Amino acid sequence: MKRIVLIYVLIIAGFGLSHAQSLTDIISRSNKWSIVGYTGVARLDTDIHPDYDFSWIMKSPTIDMSIEYNVHPIFSLGVNYGGLIFNQEDGDEKFVTGGAYFSSFISFDFLNIVLGKKNKYVSLWGSAGVGVAGMVWPKYETTREFKGPLQLKYGYPVSFPPAFMIFPYSVVLEFNLTKKVSLGAHFKYYYTNTDHLESIYRGYYYDQWETFGINLRYKFTQKDVRSVRDQLPDTTTSISQNIINQLQQQINQLGQRIDTVENNFASLDYRVVKLEGILSNDGPDTDQDGVPDIRDLEPNTPPGTPVDFWGRSMKVQTIKEEDILSVYFDFDSYELDKIAQITLIKVAQKMAEDPDLLLEIRGYTDYLGTNEYNKKLSRLRAERVKQELVQKYNIPHDRMVANGMGKIPEPPLKSLANRRCDFFFSK
Repeated sequence: MKRIVLIYVLIIAGFGLSHAQSLTDIISRSNKWSIVGYTGVARLDTDIHPDYDFSWIMKSPTIDMSIEYNVHPIFSLGVNYGGLIFNQEDGDEKFVTGGAYFSSFISFDFLNIVLGKKNKYVSLWGSAGVGVAGMVWPKYETTREFKGPLQLKYGYPVSFPPAFMIFPYSVVLEFNLTKKVSLGAHFKYYYTNTDHLESIYRGYYYDQWETFGINLRYKFTQKDVRSVRDQLPDTTTSISQNIINQLQQQINQLGQRIDTVENNFASLDYRVVKLEGILSNDGPDTDQDGVPDIRDLEPNTPPGTPVDFWGRSMKVQTIKEEDILSVYFDFDSYELDKIAQITLIKVAQKMAEDPDLLLEIRGYTDYLGTNEYNKKLSRLRAERVKQELVQKYNIPHDRMVANGMGKIPEPPLKSLANRRCDFFFSK
């Protein structure tokens, strides 16, 4: 018994592993459940040696029902529950009883396996299973004379096992009437592990019975989708192709989104370049006010006019030269010395005394070097002065503008006087 159950489990596990990824797309899109009803007649095969009169077989009805789950178009798992009545006799003996049985089974479409393809209308399924059964109201009568220890008389009282194991095997031929309904004929063979099904133990062989009849199956399917039980190879190809088409459509949509993102990046690049030009002090400066044309809101500022960050003219408060001097730098440097710090203290005091006062810091260089290099150096000097006022003296940065004016052409001297920053105050 243990060996049979082990084989049963191994068959299911082995088949499941070999088809773990086959037809996944079909199974996920169509229903796998079906219910089937069986009805027919039974023939008892025990030690009573019946004459198998067809009229008595017709008096032994059977009815049962199965619920199946199709893992694959040619493979299913299921459970079965049913009942039957036996009426069997010959010239000497008569046996009458009723019983019920329950089993689980695995089933294969042999027609598909043999032909190598699925038939659209017809299928031939074979199954094997294991279960339990029990009989009620058994009645055994005999007029036969026996030699030996067993002496039975007419109306001998019987002793019947309450339950026993069954091993059902079946062959079912089905024809699909619609996508949901199929009609079929079946033959089932039930082998047991008892020799006294009719309560008589003779030791010849274990008792068994057969049933045959018709069956009707209903398949739970979604609209316009075949049951997994009826899936065809061309359907598999069609569904796989549909999935490929859907993936291709998603790839195309993703490509369109990527193009949109690239266009946005291109637009963003232009805006960043424009912003860099606005923030930078590099570039053409037509009116020579220290503000590049891309940022200059007043491109025609008169020479020497103090301007703010946007190149707009500032009303300058006249400062006497002895009040605040310029800040001077060593050659090719923008570092502040101690003398410069004394000047910055005066500038910071003046800015602190009047919160409405604004300041433009203009940086200059001598005539040595290229215009581009000196433009950059003059800007670094002005920004260094502004940085010192912000960090050391806590002057708000938005009250000050740092502009690099480049080299001073006149007089063309390599002198300290040309390497400086001037201060222009305004309100």
